[in-house]
Amino acid sequence: MMIKSQVDCIVRFHNAKRLHELSRCVFSLVGQKYRPLHIIIVVQRFSDDEIAATQHALEPLFRLPNAPTLTIRNWQNEYPIDARTELLNMGLAAATGQYVSFLDYDDVLYPEAHEILVKRLEATGAGITFASVRVVYADVYRKFIHLVKQVNAPFSGENLKDLFRANFCPIHSYLIDRSIVSQKDLSFDTNMTWEEDYDMLLKICANYSSDFDNLEVIIGDYYYKTDGSNSVPADGIPDAARMEEYDRVRAFIEVRRRTTLVAPEIQKQLGLPCPSANVTIRDALDGLLN
Repeated sequence: MMIKSQVDCIVRFHNAKRLHELSRCVFSLVGQKYRPLHIIIVVQRFSDDEIAATQHALEPLFRLPNAPTLTIRNWQNEYPIDARTELLNMGLAAATGQYVSFLDYDDVLYPEAHEILVKRLEATGAGITFASVRVVYADVYRKFIHLVKQVNAPFSGENLKDLFRANFCPIHSYLIDRSIVSQKDLSFDTNMTWEEDYDMLLKICANYSSDFDNLEVIIGDYYYKTDGSNSVPADGIPDAARMEEYDRVRAFIEVRRRTTLVAPEIQKQLGLPCPSANVTIRDALDGLLN
C-alpha cells in the first residue's frame, strides 16, 4: 500500500570506506523539513560487518526527534560487477511512499529541498518536478571533504525541449509522484551504467506532465571530487575506455529518442501545432526546429 504524502529518498552507496561521505549525505536528509520521509540506502555486495558498520555510523542520526525511517538493502548477486543501476531498481522496489527522490552518497540536499518539490507537485499535478543543484569542486581527505570553489554547471537548460535534447538535471534535482507515474516508466534500464537516470527521464517526460518552473531554485550540492571518484571526471576528460562507453551510451539514448512516443498532451506542452499518436521524441525535436 502506498503511503500518501510520504517521500522515499533512495541513496546509492557502493564503497564502505566512504562512510564519512554517506554520513554527511544522510545528515542532509535527516535535516529535511519535510515529513514523512523514508530513507532507503542501497549498497553493493556489502559483508555483514560492513552493513553493521554502516548502521552503527548512522544510528545517532536516527535517534534524533522526528527522525525519518531507514531501510538498508544489499545487492548480493555476483553480477553485474557495476551494479549501480540495479541498486536504483532495488531501491524503487523498497519504496512505500507517494513520492520518490534519489541521492548519491557523495551529494547533499538542503533542508527545504523536499518541501519545495512536494509543494510544486501538489500545485501542478505534474508527474515530475525539477529544481537545480549547485556544482562545487571538493578535495577529498580520509576524514572530511574540503569545498574548494563553486563552479558553473557543465549542464544547462530551461525546459522540456532542452531536456529532450540533452540531460541537464542531476539525479537529486527532481521529485516523482508514484501515484501518477507507472512502475513500468519509473524504472531503470539495467543495460546502462551511465546516463541510466537520463534514460528514465526520457520515458517519464514523454508520457507525463513535467514542471520546470522552479529551475532557478537551488536545492542541493553536486560534488566534483578531485580524487577522481565521480562517474564523470572532475576535469571533464574521460580516459579512452570511458570515452568508448560514452559513445555506446549516446547511441543507446538516441535509439530511445527515436522509439519513445510522446503523448499528445506532452506534444502540446512542447508547443507542437498538430499533436498525433505516432510522434517520437526525435520527431518532436525535429518538428520544433522546422
